[in-house]
Amino acid sequence: MPRNIAWLLVPLFLYGCSSTGMVGELEIQAQQHMLIADTLERASALPKATREYLLVAEHFPSTSVYPKAVRKAAILLGSTSNPAANDSASLFWLEKYLSLTSSPDDKELIRMYLAMADRMTDLRDSLRRQAEQVDSLQALAHRQTTEAASRAHRLQELEAELQQVSTELKKLKEIDIRTSRGRDRNKP
Repeated sequence: MPRNIAWLLVPLFLYGCSSTGMVGELEIQAQQHMLIADTLERASALPKATREYLLVAEHFPSTSVYPKAVRKAAILLGSTSNPAANDSASLFWLEKYLSLTSSPDDKELIRMYLAMADRMTDLRDSLRRQAEQVDSLQALAHRQTTEAASRAHRLQELEAELQQVSTELKKLKEIDIRTSRGRDRNKP
């Protein structure tokens, strides 16, 4: 009888090994991606490191490195030194990490970070609107400067024309005076 139980346990053991083999394979793949991501991050290749952390966060949720990948992805996506930064994605992954962590200190820190990130988003939006206003005002100032220069040039042309007309009028007046004097002398 014990022998029969042993034969029943062998398939169960093999099944258990095969399923843990799959979990082990996923764990190894996730850890490899994490090693690559950590190396890229240390080398300041932040966009590539972000992609690696996101790969683990999106495709390996059952692994032991998943929480770290979620946290690292959130941090890098929120980093101003990362060209691949994305505030909304950072907030998404931070909230995901908030649900994963059990540490009250971590939870409080993440809540503070989320509040700061919301405030930063508001400030960036305000800064963007102000930059648009500055650009608009600069375009208006440029247009007005161009118009003023054009008007100043036209004014100079008109003044030159006026000077020329004035000179011609003086000449005509002198001719008229001479003609008038000449008539007066010729009158008996």
